Amino acid sequence: MTKNIFMSYSRRELGFVDDLVSKLEAENYNVWLDYRVLIPGSPWDVQIEKGLNDSDTVLLVVSNAALASKYVTSEWRHFLDKKQRVILLIFEAVDLPKELEQYEWVDFRGSYKAGLSELFSQLQKPIQEDHPVPETGFKSPLIVWVAIIVSAVVAILSIFEWWTLFIPLVLFPLPYKIYKRNFNFTHVQAALAALPFASLLSVFIFSLNSATEDFDLLSVLFSDVLFLASLVFGLILLFILRSSAMQRWGRPEAIIPKYINPQDPKIQNPIPIPFYVDYVFQDRVIAEDLIAALKKYGHPQAENIQDAKAVFALISQFKSDTEAIPEKQMLFPILVQTNNDISKKLSKIQWIDFRPGVRGLDTIAQLLPDPKALLKSLGMRPVSSQSVYSPTITAIYYFIIFLAVVNIGSALNYLFDWYDVLAFSVFVEFAVNFILFFGLAYFIVSGLTSRKGIFSSLWAVLLGVVGLALLTYWQKLLDGELAYSIASQLGEDVGFNFINYIEYVYYLGIAVTGLIFLRNRRDIKQWFPAKK
Repeated sequence: MTKNIFMSYSRRELGFVDDLVSKLEAENYNVWLDYRVLIPGSPWDVQIEKGLNDSDTVLLVVSNAALASKYVTSEWRHFLDKKQRVILLIFEAVDLPKELEQYEWVDFRGSYKAGLSELFSQLQKPIQEDHPVPETGFKSPLIVWVAIIVSAVVAILSIFEWWTLFIPLVLFPLPYKIYKRNFNFTHVQAALAALPFASLLSVFIFSLNSATEDFDLLSVLFSDVLFLASLVFGLILLFILRSSAMQRWGRPEAIIPKYINPQDPKIQNPIPIPFYVDYVFQDRVIAEDLIAALKKYGHPQAENIQDAKAVFALISQFKSDTEAIPEKQMLFPILVQTNNDISKKLSKIQWIDFRPGVRGLDTIAQLLPDPKALLKSLGMRPVSSQSVYSPTITAIYYFIIFLAVVNIGSALNYLFDWYDVLAFSVFVEFAVNFILFFGLAYFIVSGLTSRKGIFSSLWAVLLGVVGLALLTYWQKLLDGELAYSIASQLGEDVGFNFINYIEYVYYLGIAVTGLIFLRNRRDIKQWFPAKK
């Protein structure tokens, strides 16, 4: 009977593996999973070797990425050399090495529940397979096909909101990306949230057109149906993408990040550990907060990195490596910001994730003498490619995106639908307003998320938001000139356009962002880079 299991897999199947291990642990199996057990202070290859030797069964998640990995290959070959048990978990049907074709297998491409039941049965008692391992053919859970169909409907609906630019850019190719498992969950979620708002504004467009042209009931009804369909299908798709089945299907960038919820271990006097925080000047605020917490619990700060027993390496866009030696020191990578160029030395160590906000500093200080408990409490599954921000930064990001969707979209509507009514000078002003708003919004978001450039400080972002407000007011004045032109040339009295609704979007966004800011003020100070 199997009790100790070694998981061999590719990080591309992280969502599937993470859920499967939870199910195995619920059945009291001891599972060796790299990012849950790789402890700082010992070379990762030595720990993997020990994990292989201590396990009696390896579960090999079969996929193209896994069989192409030299690390995965060395793991299953280790078990073959020792003539230990191997069970193949078929995530994708691929050509297997001849050595693996004789082993037990479970097909997880269809029903996850059925696959689990079969796996638990095999773990209790080995079986002789009646059929060869599937090496060809595409199968996927039913929910994946449902997601593809619903996303195809949403993709069609997004075309009607072409004026928003980014909504169709994200949603139109989504069915294919779901099929390929490589969509970005954060971007898709933002586009799905914006879609019904964009459709609602389209309703105002049709209402305005019907007020100035021959009344077209079908157009008005179509716009209303478009709004309802966008709202309903967008919510359904979001619900599907957040389901456990889709979280198992997607690659790391397509799954929801798990946030830490540190508990107070109530250790007032932990064993003192000499520590060193390795950081660049831009991340000084977070470093100072961490140092203060460690000193608060009696840990001495080493004068240089070589003298420290524990090293905390703050990783951001400004730093991707450390001089610490994992073979001799406890090394804790702390992810401050998404960085896709993290060194190989750090990529194999479970990190602490501060991207959603700096949390659990007291927990770090209290559990420092017990790195296994520390990383179990604060470690995150490795999804460094995912774009993750603190609540305040996320609120500002979405506020600017939504404001840009409305403002830029309305400008495009004016330029394309009212060009024959607008005076040339007003047409040019609309075009200039569009360019300025698009450029300013782009650079604010870019600086805010990358922590680089002109808008990499709170005051610069606030000034940029004020600039967006002024451009919005300018467009409102131009809207008045448009209404006057319509009244003069067409004899129609039009006293509004949907540009007026930007004011409400702006005020609501300021209010919501302000409330989130008040609850998470420290996140702002820790996010923006320190200035020399």
